[in-house]
Amino acid sequence: MAKSRSILVLLAAVTLPAGFLPAADRMEDQSAAVDALFAEYQQPGSPGLAVGVYYQGQAVKTAGYGRAHLEHDIAISPTTVFHVASVSKQFVAFSAALLEAEGKLDLDSDVRENLPWVPDFGQEISPRQLIYHTSGLRDQWTLFVLGGLEMDSRLRQRQVVSMMKRQQALNFAPGSDYAYSNAGYTVLAELVGAVSGQSLREFTAARIFEPLGMINTVFYDDVTEVLPNRAQSYEKNEDGTWHRSPLNFDNVGATSLHTSVDDLLAWAGNFLHPTVGSGQALTRMHESGQLADGTHLNYGFALQKREIAGHGAISHSGSDAGFRSIIAVFPDDDFAVTILANSPTNLLKPLEEIAAIYLNADYQPGAWKKSLPAAINPDEALVAKLRGQYIHDNRPVLVLEVDDGALTYRALDDEAKPVVFRDDGSFDFGDESRLYGTNYRAVRNARGEITGIAMRGGSPVNGQHFVYRKIERAQPPLADLEALAGNYRSQELDVTYTLSVKGDELIIESLWTAPVTLHATVADKFEGEWPMHEVIVQRGADGRPSALYISSERARRVRLDRID
Repeated sequence: MAKSRSILVLLAAVTLPAGFLPAADRMEDQSAAVDALFAEYQQPGSPGLAVGVYYQGQAVKTAGYGRAHLEHDIAISPTTVFHVASVSKQFVAFSAALLEAEGKLDLDSDVRENLPWVPDFGQEISPRQLIYHTSGLRDQWTLFVLGGLEMDSRLRQRQVVSMMKRQQALNFAPGSDYAYSNAGYTVLAELVGAVSGQSLREFTAARIFEPLGMINTVFYDDVTEVLPNRAQSYEKNEDGTWHRSPLNFDNVGATSLHTSVDDLLAWAGNFLHPTVGSGQALTRMHESGQLADGTHLNYGFALQKREIAGHGAISHSGSDAGFRSIIAVFPDDDFAVTILANSPTNLLKPLEEIAAIYLNADYQPGAWKKSLPAAINPDEALVAKLRGQYIHDNRPVLVLEVDDGALTYRALDDEAKPVVFRDDGSFDFGDESRLYGTNYRAVRNARGEITGIAMRGGSPVNGQHFVYRKIERAQPPLADLEALAGNYRSQELDVTYTLSVKGDELIIESLWTAPVTLHATVADKFEGEWPMHEVIVQRGADGRPSALYISSERARRVRLDRID
């Protein structure tokens, strides 16, 4: 006993390094630093967010800031239940991986083997392509809005299925391209149900949530159901007050998981110390996809690889109505963070700051910007030559214009933002675009004239490269616009649109949608607000308009036939 006491005395006498804190004190300081990040949400009458931090095998920080329900002044807590939007997708992908591991689902089979209602597009679509967003299926939200439904309408699972049954074309051949498709994950949810014999809600509850103790987590497939402790969704008015942002989803797969930060930390812990789906299924979750031509995708089973605060992570975010969500797991650090909000909030910044607090105290948030090519003052002649308008399929026209000697960019009627030139010959639209790897370079012809701008990055396709073509906007005479007037019907969406001329503007509208002004771009092409970023006129042999094709990035070439 005397020997043990002498050892303790010697240890107590050791001089500790400057700045050293015992583990408990260090965790207390880290917790306080996290609290300081969200002080603004402590003001009365504000929505807010919940935060969860997992480190070295345990939850080390869970907290709520702000109000879950403004009308009743209910505070957010770690058990408050949030709609987490696209964070839902990883649970559907994991469900498919579990079924594959059991030999019940071939990820490279034709989905029509289990879901014969999926249209025969002449090419097979596989479950793996649904997971990687390479199926070519048009996005359900875009189709809903084109069909005349509002995003705050009650949007049911059966409506998505019925709409997909009527589709006659894809965005692209399966496996040839990438386009984020919520419909793909709704179909995947239906596939899990068909193979397992259970609804997605039942399967995930039995196979994932209950084994992991996720008692506050459910795929919310009935919007009339009372769900205890659920946060409401809010957005801010121009005067700084708040209004409710309704969400009435009865559809699951792409979205509609309801969960808490407490529960999401249990899910994150399963990545780091597996108990459910250990082995093949969890290995699948870390695998990134590729296109048929071998192009690598930085998108796996609804997870993306990225660097956060100088450390490698796999993550996914979500956004529906006023809800925002993000989860990031750091496999090499036994660390994870999740943040759930009930108002539109950029969660990437606090995610980086929290990771720095726990993993890298010397890291300065935003330090990734230092690795960017240095910003420079551009040559005036280059600015003058870049000025103009640029077009690419399915996207809004980019307008580059000079304002007080500086080049700015905008799309449609958006506010103009500065163009940043870099010393490597590229340019971009500021730090946010560079965060996603997006940059541009001028494209020149043999005479040195700028004919377009090439874009790289900007999606999970690493090195994605396409060119916006420089155009001179068409100015069709009034008579040509009037010749387009008439009714155009989509069999796929069961909706009729009317083109008319009001004043000197071409307007498109339906019984259920607000009028949208179409602006000419080049011959027989127009642009309007989302989801009508591109409207193409098809003409018959007699030269008269016979059809329209409406496109945006996630739903391309939806056909409307002219009717008398």
